[in-house]
Amino acid sequence: MKALTIAGGVILALALVVNIAYWQDAWLWRRYVMLFDPTPAEGLKPFELVQGDERFIIPVASPENRTVTQAALDEAVAYAKEFNSYTVMVIHNGEIQLEWYADGRGPDDLTESQSMHKTLMGLFIGIAIEDGYIDSVEDPASKYIEEWRDDPRGEVTLKNLMQMSSGLGQYPFGLNPFSGDMDWLYSGNTTDPLLNMPNADWGQGTRYDYNNLNSELLGLILERASGKRYAEYLEEKLWRPMGGDRAQVWLDSPGGAAHTSCCLATPAMDWARLGMVLLGKGEVNGRRIVPEAWIDEMTTRSPSANHYGYQIWLGYDDPPFPQSSGSTAPIASGPYLARDTFLTWGRGQQHVWVSPSMNLVVLRIGPALGRNPIKPGFDVPKIPNIIIHGIQAQAADVAALD
Repeated sequence: MKALTIAGGVILALALVVNIAYWQDAWLWRRYVMLFDPTPAEGLKPFELVQGDERFIIPVASPENRTVTQAALDEAVAYAKEFNSYTVMVIHNGEIQLEWYADGRGPDDLTESQSMHKTLMGLFIGIAIEDGYIDSVEDPASKYIEEWRDDPRGEVTLKNLMQMSSGLGQYPFGLNPFSGDMDWLYSGNTTDPLLNMPNADWGQGTRYDYNNLNSELLGLILERASGKRYAEYLEEKLWRPMGGDRAQVWLDSPGGAAHTSCCLATPAMDWARLGMVLLGKGEVNGRRIVPEAWIDEMTTRSPSANHYGYQIWLGYDDPPFPQSSGSTAPIASGPYLARDTFLTWGRGQQHVWVSPSMNLVVLRIGPALGRNPIKPGFDVPKIPNIIIHGIQAQAADVAALD
């Protein structure tokens, strides 16, 4: 009887500890459980809604006026299907050549962007400079983060944050729910672990180190510099001007901080619209959204990494990306046929490829959440290269008829 009483006391004490831990940060524990769900639902909560007006309707090429061969379009879809893709879209010369959705998916479905969201940080710093909220890419972080005024971390520049060469450290990844890595991503208060991030043992600008916390800091700086919530700025400066649909910004808690390194849920067409903004060097549908010179600067090679600019990937070199890029083991069977290609990149191989020389935007969207969002071996340049071959073949066919 005494042993049962002791056991009961231990169980009661453990239950009390678990209950206290849960309610100290309920959002952390809810999301921690999600890590072990192999098929989590799209749409992370809580979120803040961003509304567009859907004013920019990208025209659709008629079958007789397509500039890409049907064979190439079919091949691109077939390859996308191999990797359980949700959507493939091709826009050439300003017209939609292909808009394909997998069975059960459609144009109204939201998909998590994962790290494609980072590219918006590159855009927004340029917009904020144009608006006068930020003075220069050479500004130190401490100019906008008062907690770092007397801290060596405050010396890191916005440029090095954007180029992933900040010299700031990372929390080691692990499944310990009490670790800093879990706190910055899953807790109900992500600002504290963000501002408590460690310093690395190398100086800013001396190397490339892909770090989610750099993009989170850029989002925090944007909010503090503008005095606006991130979702408000996103709607006012990008979503409505580009004629977008809607988006959901993932928050750490209701009314809390926005995640800006990942997880913007939006229909695929809005990523196509974003691709058109980038292709138009900041102008789309007759509206100037981002300064043209900023897009040029944003897509310029970083001194520390030829494949990376301001929160955007560059396919200029061979190989077009480092072999260590991403946990889902992508490959590159060869270089991009259009060597001016640049692209967004999100976990699960979410991509928007932009090639100015080909006047081309291609996107591939697929599962982003869960332990295995995509099988290994996705050939990153393959789909845009298929399309470029199709453009060249179609042009040759037309020329032969003249």
